[in-house]
Parts: sequence; C-alpha cells; structure tokens
Amino acid sequence: MGMRTDRDERAGLRAFRNQLAVVAGIMPVVAFVLVVDRESVGVLAAVGTALPLAALAVTAAVPATVDPRWFAVVLAVDVAAIALIRGDVPSIGVSALFTLPALWAGYAFGFPGAATTTAFAVGLLWVGAPGEWAAIDSGDTARLVSLPLVIAAVSGTAAALARRGRARQELLHDQAAVLRRRLGEVTAREELVRAVLDSVDFDVLAFDADGNTTITNAGRSGAAARDLAARTTADGVGSLVRRTLDGAELEEELVPVRREDGRARTYTVSTRLLPDEGGGGGVLVARDVTAERSALQARDDLVASVSHELRTPTTAVLGSVELAREVEGLPADAERLLDVASRNAERLVELVGGILDASREERVDLVLAPCDLLEVVDAAVEAAEPAARAAGVTLRTSAAASPVTVVADAFRIRQVVDNLVSNAVKYNHDGGWVEIGAHAVGDLVWLIVRDDGIGIADADQDRLFERFFRAESVRSTGIHGTGLGLAICRQIARRHGGDLTVLSVLGEGTTATMTIPAAGPDRTEALA
Repeated sequence: MGMRTDRDERAGLRAFRNQLAVVAGIMPVVAFVLVVDRESVGVLAAVGTALPLAALAVTAAVPATVDPRWFAVVLAVDVAAIALIRGDVPSIGVSALFTLPALWAGYAFGFPGAATTTAFAVGLLWVGAPGEWAAIDSGDTARLVSLPLVIAAVSGTAAALARRGRARQELLHDQAAVLRRRLGEVTAREELVRAVLDSVDFDVLAFDADGNTTITNAGRSGAAARDLAARTTADGVGSLVRRTLDGAELEEELVPVRREDGRARTYTVSTRLLPDEGGGGGVLVARDVTAERSALQARDDLVASVSHELRTPTTAVLGSVELAREVEGLPADAERLLDVASRNAERLVELVGGILDASREERVDLVLAPCDLLEVVDAAVEAAEPAARAAGVTLRTSAAASPVTVVADAFRIRQVVDNLVSNAVKYNHDGGWVEIGAHAVGDLVWLIVRDDGIGIADADQDRLFERFFRAESVRSTGIHGTGLGLAICRQIARRHGGDLTVLSVLGEGTTATMTIPAAGPDRTEALA
C-alpha cells in the first residue's frame, strides 16, 4: 500500500497523538541523561530536545482535516532531533529512540514511509558521531546490527498492521454503504406499501407473534379497525388476532357491528399468518360490506316480490286452463292450444319457483343438526320412484352398511339429493339406471349420484353451475328446466363447508359428487 494522500477527518488528531508518543519517549531518556551525566548534554542535545516539542505544538495547532502528507516533515524533524541528541549522547538508549518515528512512519505512510524512515535512522546509526568509528568493538554489534533490525521490524510490523486496519476500515465502509443503500431501498418499499395501503378502501392491520399491532393503515379512515377494536366479544380485533395466531386463518368472515349511535355495520375479515422466518405474526384485512349487503338484500327482496307477484296470476292461469279443458265437446285445435298453454304455464311456475328458491337460499340460515345421510337418500329415492318407473329408469342405492352421520341442514341436503336424482331420471333413456351412494371417508361425507343417461358435452361442463344455463344436450331433449338447480345445489354444498362437482361424458352418463365435512361447517360458511 502506497503513501496515503487522501484527506482524513482525523488525520490532525492522530498526528498529535503520535507526536505526543514520540515526545513521551524522548523526554524520559533526556531526563535520565541529565541526571546521570549532565556534562555530556550540550547544545546539540538541547536543540534535539526542543525540536520534538515544537513539532508537538505544530501538530496541536493544525486543523483536524489537514493533508497527512505534511506530517512527513514532522517525522523528519523527529529523526533529526534524535540524531542531534545522539551527537551529544551516543548511547544505545538514545539510539533506540529511532524506533519511535519509524513506528509512526510505518503506521501513517505504510511500507514506503517505513522503509524511508528506517533507512535514514539506520544510516545515522552507521555514520555515528564524530570520532565514533575510531574504536569499534564487539559492544557496537547492538548499534550496528541488532538495533537496525529492530527498527526495521517495528516499522514493518506497524506498516503491516496499518494496512490490515485500513483494509478492514475500507471493508466496513463498503459494507456500511451497502447497508445504507439497502436501508434506502427498504425505506422506499415501505413508503410505497404504506402509500398503497393508504389508498385502498379497506383496513389492514399487521401484528407480531404477541398480537401487538406493528403496521396499520387505519389513519386513512380506520372505521373497521375502530369498530372491531371496540368489541370485546369473539368478533373483536383481539379475539380475531388470537384465533389467527392459534392457527385458524379467517376467510371473508362476516362480522356484524352495532355502533353506540345505533347504526349497524357489517365487515368481512380475512387473516393470514406470516412466516416464522420473518418474525411471525400475521395480517388482518377488514372491509366494510354494509352497502353491498344492503344492495343484495334489496335485490333479493325485489326478486322475491316480483316472483311472488308472478306466481299468483300464473297459478290462476293454470286453474283457468284446467277448468277449460274439462268443458265437453271442445274442438281438437282448442284442446291442443290448451295443452300448450298448460305446459308453458307450468314451466313459468317452475321458473318462478326456482328463482324464489335461489333467492331464499342466499338469505335463509342453515338449521344444523346431526342427521343420517342414508335416511335422507332413502326418502329421496322413495319420492323419485314413481317418476323413474314412468320413464323406464331403474333406481338403485349403493350405501354404507352403518349410518352416515353428518351435522347438516337435513332439509337442504334433501333438496340437493332430490335435484340430482331428478336430473338423472329426467335426462336418461328407457332402460337406463341411476345409482345413489352415501359414504363417510375420514372427516368427509360423500354423496354420489351416477347415471348412464344422455351426458353433457365437454364444452358445456364449465358452465354447468351458471344460473339459467342449460347444456345443449339437455335443451335438445325438449324437457323443460330452469337452469337453476345445480347452482342452488352447489351453493347449499358450499354453505355446508363442502363442494359439488359434476363429471360427464356425452352419450355415456353423468356423475355428480357432493362432499361436506361430517362435523358440519364452521360459522363463516354457515352464514355465507
């Protein structure tokens, strides 16, 4: 490493400390010589003693940020001062003082400074005082050989240590720069996340593994956070956070809140656990869905009202048609037209009933209780038997030998079984079969309805659960339907915490499978 030429904010302070060490080393030696051999101290020694003190005063006066190259002059003054003192007192003790500036040179200017200072010091040792070479004996070995080696070793060691120290300092400086850059990036990301959080229309709350809030955007509005925080029940923020930390993550859980002023609000709350590697904890998201729930309620009320108003005159039309058909002597064309009117009126009644069922299904709470799924299946099969015989379709069951107990709304589950069996019978062929099975596997209960009927094309299967959708293979049969049955059935299954799937092959048959937890749905799913 070459001589350092860059400015150092502490160069002046270090120079003062180094010079103070040189003075502290020279003064005791001079004082000892004055005590032991005062007569040997002459003008040279006096000047040599004064020069380090003057250099100390200079280093104390210069600014802290002075260019460190100027202290090479101070080193030269120190070397000259020791040489002057040695001119009056040529002892090995005085000669050893050359190690002090050599040490400073190695530390401050690296190997070049150490080599230069050592060369000057050794040269002065070898030149010696006037007449000193006249009588050289074995005692001069220390001055001519050992002491130069010691000076070179001390100066070189100081240079090596200084180089290592500067390398570590530069490494720390680089690492500090990287950390500052990373900190800036993290700060920028945090500000971006906070800006995003402050712009969304829902409240976000992050909490640590102890449940303490760490980040929140409640300053934006905070209505949800304040309302939930005010609750001390199981729906309060503290309870929701504890449930999440216990491992029960929430998914769109509905939380109704009534404020002190009497106004009611409804929030959906979702929570997620954060990885333990990042410190653990979790995130809670609360969204005000009061307006949405009110709009849905208004829509359902409108649908129910309109459907009810349609059902009354439609029923009257059906009654009038039936009375007209009882009149004797009607022309054949009139009977045919009455049949058409009767079929379409019945279709309209079925459609209105389906709309009412769909609307009611979204609003009516489940009545959960333990029930035997086998009993539900047997009752549904018994009810469908007349229609199956009329269509030439065989019904058979494949159920477990023991009861299949499930916590569910038996009325709604019966509704699902009735719909699936009815579809399997209606869209079948003469001589076909329908198999209904109920089984418990692990913590799930399975209901499977299979048939060898007309099947459904692959292109239509993605839309089977859309309301009012009817597959092409079904429409081509001329059998009327609303297209609401499967949508209602899947909604019932999902409200029970399960699901309904349909697999079909055109021309070969269809398999409908419903799975629901045997222990029943959790509170969120039951209220969905």
